[in-house]
Amino acid sequence: MLNLNSLNNKGFRKERERGAIIIFTVLMLSTILAISLALAAIFLPKIRGIVNAGPGSVGAIYAADSAIEWCIYKNRGYPDLPQPIMSNGSTYTITPSDCSVTPLNHQAIGNYRNVSRSLQVQTL
Repeated sequence: MLNLNSLNNKGFRKERERGAIIIFTVLMLSTILAISLALAAIFLPKIRGIVNAGPGSVGAIYAADSAIEWCIYKNRGYPDLPQPIMSNGSTYTITPSDCSVTPLNHQAIGNYRNVSRSLQVQTL
């Protein structure tokens, strides 16, 4: 014999739980998205740092170092020493531009391939 009460209970249960899969799917996708965004927030700055530490960074730091060394030599009594010329196309700016000022407190910013690095020298 077929029990009509058991059929009605199963049919009612299916209709009541019809949206549960969608809710479960949305919860799972939002959890995966939250984890992905958290990992991206952690690793993207590190990846940018690795990319910036390439050849552009090295050229920029060498340009700034050359400018600072030139300032130190000029400040210590070699006024005829010519300004360094970078053969790789890097540039630098020195602030303040007069390196014979005492005490020595200068900053050099080296630029190479859209990467900037800065060095500062200061005598106490």
